[in-house]
Amino acid sequence: MVGVKNPRRKYGPRRLHAGQWSIELLPQGAYEVSFTPGSCVVGFAFDPQKGTHAFASDKRRNFETGANTLALIPAGCDVFSCSDSGGEYLRLSGAGAEGRLANARRFSDRVDRRAVSAAYSLRRQMLRAGQADPLECEALASEIATRAAQDLDKAGAIPSDARCMTGFRMRRINDLIEDRIGSGLTVSELADAIGLSPGYFTRSFTAAVGRSPQQYIIDRRLARARALLADSTEPLTAIAIKCGFASHAHMTAQFQKRLGLPPSHFERRRWNQNADCR
Repeated sequence: MVGVKNPRRKYGPRRLHAGQWSIELLPQGAYEVSFTPGSCVVGFAFDPQKGTHAFASDKRRNFETGANTLALIPAGCDVFSCSDSGGEYLRLSGAGAEGRLANARRFSDRVDRRAVSAAYSLRRQMLRAGQADPLECEALASEIATRAAQDLDKAGAIPSDARCMTGFRMRRINDLIEDRIGSGLTVSELADAIGLSPGYFTRSFTAAVGRSPQQYIIDRRLARARALLADSTEPLTAIAIKCGFASHAHMTAQFQKRLGLPPSHFERRRWNQNADCR
């Protein structure tokens, strides 16, 4: 990768070589990047993102990517991408990708629930700087690539349950969650905001995002909390309440359960830690 500019990222990417895989976990933040991958690259976006990009062309287009989506870039494809806000992102490359995806064509915005599960588990490993298990990371990276290879046969098909979750509806849901992140937002309120019954909304949303609405709300709260922990010196209790957690203890429990680390790990004082996983 060359030409990287990411002034809002307070710490660098976490990197790990595991078997045939080169794995990077890129933190949330503004970025501008241009590169030509030497091997096929599989990407996974943990957060909704929007910005401008170009692939094998000088023509730049605006993009808007949903959370929990897979993307694939073939080897030798010139890439430009920039965003004012970015989002946490997983990149997989190396011989492992070439073995499964050597002749793959570029795609983006694919959701696969097994890939989502593997990506979240791999993130937990990557966040444990110096303690990641290379064998576990290799297995998880292989699972994500296998799911990406199987998705190549779908030719962009959208699961029937997910078709009602249009771009407009997903933006409405994301905006509502961000606006109400510190309050007790319910699934019924989300469903009502886009004119669906709670049951149908839950099925459709889960198919479209790979996580249930309840899980997704917690994911967004954790993302907001991590941003506040990195950008402010507020007490943990105040950050917990701002992000919709019942207490400091509740927030800590969710961090441990979903990220494998306590909130204190993400505080500003830890920015200067080594970002290499081993």
